[in-house]
Amino acid sequence: MSHRRRRIRRFGRRRLTGRQIAAAVVCGGLLALAAHYGAGTAAGQAKASAASTAAAATAIAYARSELGKPYLWGGTGPDAFDCSGLVMQAYAAAGIGIPRTSEEQWAAGPQVSAPQPGDLVFFAGADGTPTSPGHVGIVVDPARHLMIDAYATGLPVEYDTYGLPGSAGGLADPVGFTDPGAS
Repeated sequence: MSHRRRRIRRFGRRRLTGRQIAAAVVCGGLLALAAHYGAGTAAGQAKASAASTAAAATAIAYARSELGKPYLWGGTGPDAFDCSGLVMQAYAAAGIGIPRTSEEQWAAGPQVSAPQPGDLVFFAGADGTPTSPGHVGIVVDPARHLMIDAYATGLPVEYDTYGLPGSAGGLADPVGFTDPGAS
């Protein structure tokens, strides 16, 4: 019996092509339609969950493709972003329209207690409050408390931690999470 070692290729930051983004959006849209027409049944609920998962994967892929771009207050891309502009565009790539500002995104809910990849994590931030958060990021790995965000002037779109002692920029205490993919 021959055992071959598999070499794991590590890819750096890779940009999605327009075709890949379009395919993900179409897939998410089809799953959302299937979930809509199957609503009220166990199968419909499973399909709704799959649609949410597909949208989350697309949003995360979009956010990853923007890593390294500069922060710009009020920025919605394609060259620079603020926190809520990045989140809005990431979900737009997944075919889901969400409000522009972190305060509006928080209010749009629905709030969840156990974040999943693609959920949004909110912080009071320097310009917000616990009831009207001023900062938002996209959860990438809830087990590692990892998110992608555009935090502040001078910092690029990057991975940050949340909810841990020593999290960058005082992001140790999120005010909560929402699931923009839920209907």
